[in-house]
Order: sequence, then C-alpha cells, then structure tokens
Amino acid sequence: MRVKNVERNLGRSRAFYARSMKEEGFERAVREQKDRVHSYAFWMLRDRDEARDISQEALVRLWQHRNQVPDEAIRSWLLRTAHHLCVDRLRRRAVRSGPSLEDVTPMLRDRNPGPDKAAAAEETGRRIGDALRSLSSRDRAIVLMREVQGMAYDEIARALDLPLGTLKASLHRAREKLRRELIQAGVAP
Repeated sequence: MRVKNVERNLGRSRAFYARSMKEEGFERAVREQKDRVHSYAFWMLRDRDEARDISQEALVRLWQHRNQVPDEAIRSWLLRTAHHLCVDRLRRRAVRSGPSLEDVTPMLRDRNPGPDKAAAAEETGRRIGDALRSLSSRDRAIVLMREVQGMAYDEIARALDLPLGTLKASLHRAREKLRRELIQAGVAP
C-alpha cells in the first residue's frame, strides 16, 4: 500500500517537473522570439499597433499549444502562426494609402542625423515600404523571413507550408520584382 502511494506521488512530481520545464521553455521562447515575431508582423502589416497585437496573439497561441510544439520548431511555428494572423488581418482591414513615416523612420535613423540625413532616411524608408507592399503577402513573407529574419529555406518552407522548390522559385521572383521596384523608386542602382 505504501509503495503504491510513493509511486503515485513520484509520478505526480515528475508530471509537475515536466510541466514546469515546459513553462520555462515557453518563457525562454518568449524572450528569444518576441522581437522577431513583432518585426516580422510590422514588416507585413506596416502598423506598429497591429504588429503588437499579432505578436501577442501568436505568443498566446504558443502558450495554448505548448505541449504540441517541439522546442526545435518554436521559431518556425511562431512565424507561421504570425504569418497566418497577418494574412487574416490584411484580408480584413481596409486598404490604406501607406505606412506613416513615424512607423518607418525609427528603424532607419542615424543616432545624430542632420536634417538632410533624416529627410533622406524617411524618404528611403517610405520607398522601401512601398516596394515591399508591391509584393503579394506570400512573397513579402518569404522575402522577410529569408532576408530580414535570416531563416533557412527548409524552415521557411515549413513555416509557410510550401514545397521547397516552390519556395525557392517564389523567392527568386519576389527578389527580382523587389529589385525592379527599388530601381524604379531610385533606391537601388
């Protein structure tokens, strides 16, 4: 009788330890990935408030699915979730004329820019944002995950649920279109 109670209590303590390890893993994932998810959502939506909402929703969903997401897949799982949330948000919201300059320029500003540099940075940021918006949401996602987030091809393919060949072809076409847009806008040579 006593042995069964000890075994039952040992099983409970192991379950608690496993759960607390999952919670520690979740906290670590939040610390390591929150900025990446927010940055991705911002570049997809071009709106800081909406990006913050998407980031929080993706992290809440990670918490809800923490027992099903392996540690090695957290980054791609979060970005895939954020991607789907961004696409849903883009479908729902009304088409706007573009991002406000205060959303774009903090990322491009020099610490002590003169008025000429600040104006040039604002204009460059606007043109880059316009060029990114010219891409479809899927192509924009691919470019951002590869070029901004630095993700590997196979990780992007898993995150967007695309075959590797399709991903590579789409990335090539998206880069070419982005390059043409930036040349036309006078940003790239």
